Amino acid sequence: MKIVADENIVAVADYFRAHGELRLLPGRSIRAEDVRDADVLLVRSITPVNEALLGGSRVRFVATATSGTDHIDRDYLQRAQIGLASAGGSNANAVVEYCLAGMAELICRGIFTLQGRSVAIIGFGHVGSALYRRLTGLGLDCRVCDPFVEARSRASGEYPDVSFCTLEQAMQAAIISLHTPLTRDAEHATWHLFDEARIDALAPGTLFINAARGAVVDNAALQRRLAARNDLLTLWDVWENEPDISQALLQEVVLATPHIAGYSVEAKRNASEMNYQSFLQYFGLNNAAVEPAADNPLPSARVHLPQLHSDGSAAQEERVFAECVRAAFDIAVIDGQLRSGVGQGARAFDDIRRQMAGRREFSHYVLEAELSVDNRRRLQALGFTLT
Repeated sequence: MKIVADENIVAVADYFRAHGELRLLPGRSIRAEDVRDADVLLVRSITPVNEALLGGSRVRFVATATSGTDHIDRDYLQRAQIGLASAGGSNANAVVEYCLAGMAELICRGIFTLQGRSVAIIGFGHVGSALYRRLTGLGLDCRVCDPFVEARSRASGEYPDVSFCTLEQAMQAAIISLHTPLTRDAEHATWHLFDEARIDALAPGTLFINAARGAVVDNAALQRRLAARNDLLTLWDVWENEPDISQALLQEVVLATPHIAGYSVEAKRNASEMNYQSFLQYFGLNNAAVEPAADNPLPSARVHLPQLHSDGSAAQEERVFAECVRAAFDIAVIDGQLRSGVGQGARAFDDIRRQMAGRREFSHYVLEAELSVDNRRRLQALGFTLT
């Protein structure tokens, strides 16, 4: 069996080398000639998988180490009888923590607060539902816009405690977080879901988060709104035309990152394991045939925060909470790297993504700080260990 794989898939050699000839290539440069005699193709979101790539090849199985599959022509794979596996949900926790870290950075800058804010989560899949659980656990008022899940819940009673709303109602929330797939020719299509009219209708001061897909928002329309009246708080991880993103939009958003919300050691390990199990099942292989060499788990990182003090006020308690989150994941550093790469274009975008390979989730950190009972409860709920 011949297997062609993106060289940046975590532990790909450990998982697949025992099953045949493994060829590792940069994901953006995988071409038709590379896969013509391959049986298996393993990719990430940066490799378009379609008839142009696979036509005339002997590929029988494709796996993507990502939750989304909009880079894959699923109709073609079905017609060609090529198996497909994805890693849906593997990075949900990483994306949730990205959103929380972005909010924490804005709190630390003194331009945002969670107190008394309403949240609209658009898309209630793996990520949206995980974010909903996390934010409601922190006491926030959350509503959900997902017509598919709402219809299913209405029929089955699956989510009796979730407050569903229309898109127009969602747009009234103080915080809007996007977590939809990218769809075009479908009911409730999400391509440019936020078009110029909807972007212009957003209330000043709205925190607008996109950690879904770049084209869910009309990037040019957003840039025009921000250039004319930069009165939105924008946490932006995904972009149209990645990695050749709009430099004009980059200069306008408050926090910018290069599609790394789902990047973490834990998420990538989850994705590789899910793809491997799907591969074994598809080909009817015994998973005892190979024992992937697990990376030696890194010791927990201890973070000493003696400078944190609270006067007991709600605002200061929130600031202490935010400083703890920022100590584990400082989005401002990544934002600065992306902005300093202006002029380098796609290379800067991809270089930063590679550097994020070692990001760890909150569960990796032990916080040493004097904290209130409420903040200890909040941080433990996020996965932190406290001394």
